[in-house]
Amino acid sequence: MNLFNTSQIETLEALRQDSSPEQQLWLSGYFYGLSQASSTVTSAITATNQSVNLPSVTILVATQTGNAQQVAEQLKATLEAESITVTLSNVSDIKVKALTKISHLILVSSTYGEGEPPDTAAAFHKSLFAAKAPQLADLNYAVFGLGDSSYDQFCQTAIEFDNRFAELGANRLLPRVEADVEFQPLVDEWVISVRDSLLKEAGASTTAQAPVASKNNQVWSENNPYSAEVLAITPLTDEASNKTVFHLELDLDGSGIEYQAGDIAVIGTQNDAELVASVIRQAGLSASETVTLNGEEFSLEQALTHKRQLRCITTKQLDAYAEKVGQPSLVANTPLDKTALNQSDVLDIFNLASPAGVLTAQDLVDWLLPLRSRQYSIASSQALVEDELHLCIGQVVYELNGRTRYGTCSNALAHLQEGDQVSLSIKPNPNFKLPEKTDAPIIMVGPGTGIAPFRAFMQDREANQINGKSWLFFGEQHFSSDFLYQVEWQKWVKAGTLEKISLAFSRDQAEKVYVQHRLSQAATEIFTWLESGAYFYVCGDQAKMAKDVHATLLKIVAEQGQMDEEAAEDYLQNLIQQKRYQRDVY
Repeated sequence: MNLFNTSQIETLEALRQDSSPEQQLWLSGYFYGLSQASSTVTSAITATNQSVNLPSVTILVATQTGNAQQVAEQLKATLEAESITVTLSNVSDIKVKALTKISHLILVSSTYGEGEPPDTAAAFHKSLFAAKAPQLADLNYAVFGLGDSSYDQFCQTAIEFDNRFAELGANRLLPRVEADVEFQPLVDEWVISVRDSLLKEAGASTTAQAPVASKNNQVWSENNPYSAEVLAITPLTDEASNKTVFHLELDLDGSGIEYQAGDIAVIGTQNDAELVASVIRQAGLSASETVTLNGEEFSLEQALTHKRQLRCITTKQLDAYAEKVGQPSLVANTPLDKTALNQSDVLDIFNLASPAGVLTAQDLVDWLLPLRSRQYSIASSQALVEDELHLCIGQVVYELNGRTRYGTCSNALAHLQEGDQVSLSIKPNPNFKLPEKTDAPIIMVGPGTGIAPFRAFMQDREANQINGKSWLFFGEQHFSSDFLYQVEWQKWVKAGTLEKISLAFSRDQAEKVYVQHRLSQAATEIFTWLESGAYFYVCGDQAKMAKDVHATLLKIVAEQGQMDEEAAEDYLQNLIQQKRYQRDVY
């Protein structure tokens, strides 16, 4: 558990360095006295609250990668500290009709893709919006939404849940909160608001303390990352390939970091110095100008290098920019569609209308989105590699408007050398895990760098000496240049760790062949595996591949199981609820 945030740690360290041993001793006694006084008051309030009729609260989580789960656990810990009885469940574990028996519901929901509910929430969402959904006049509720404002459908699932509860007659306890990628400050405020609202309703008192932190076994976090040393960086594609994909090994020795196969590595990044300089120059500003972000002061150069995203412009940003520079016609006349905007950077927008003499340094950083850490599926299992962590990275490179563009993080990682440092933390991915029954059959669909977590799965099975009942579907452009980790997959097939492998190299024949085509060709056997309890995993491109694979799987189930489309959809939803259909797509 992280007791202090980064700012508090810096304050404490500065105080330690500037104080004498006698002063430090006095401070120790002073803070101890405060804690004892606070503890006495808290104990008295807690005892009083236990005699009050406090409500029982159900917290429901709709999550894809675990952020909503973390928020829900923090809320649960805070409410339980006030003697409030809390039940925390995933929305996949509850039926909509059960809401009629709940008095107080708190829903924490992420939004997935382009405004879609997380996989585990799809069935609940569908039932809630059905014509036969029950009236919820006795339900008191609040909704917290997690999203990414770079997407047009920001927090869409939370908005839909909130509005639907109200339509069904439920009573809104608090206004809906919509949190962006830097969500923790909003979480802390909201948790206190929920707690105080529930206590006030019951006529109970509050300790007025900060929210209780949820349990966290990781010492390192995105705000306090571990500096991992690069052990090796190895190309996985050769010079004949149209892509640059590489294998990265990081040293975790002494860090205390633990991860599981299926988890995500969060990598800190920064913008390219040349791009930062060009943005400042074209805006007619000075690198040393002071700007303020979240109450902290930075030079403009520091803010643009470490704190603000300079690539992947959104339509909302273009709208805001047009307003800032006083050119409302800019949006209607822009040659950049949504896809081109997403591939553009700040300089492309400046070329549409110059900001020089119009935008101040503060205007510029306020307009830009926060620079996010990048997330990569971990390509190793600690059961085999121990104090190492491996990644499979595809370098993003493309041409646009006469300039070569590079992915912010992938380009920086591609130029690392042995001994360099990488900022790293772990994000648990509870919805992408090997079966609890270790020898259950698994089907893995991972074209391109989507193969990463399945390498981790196989390492885990190798370490635990589990053979067979595993099937990989892998696809890329060319067998000779793009077969990622080819030697390892062949080794696992020979050893019996991997039972079957189906390959789709799209450019090695006149007609393009993708992983979904290989799935269709194996339809009978795929359905037999599913009927015998197999788990089905998909990792990789969300926009097209994952949708094509889902459509193919739906068709396989319908045809092989002799079902109509609705029954086949129910079959897949049942797999999701059983955690037998899991996706890590992006």
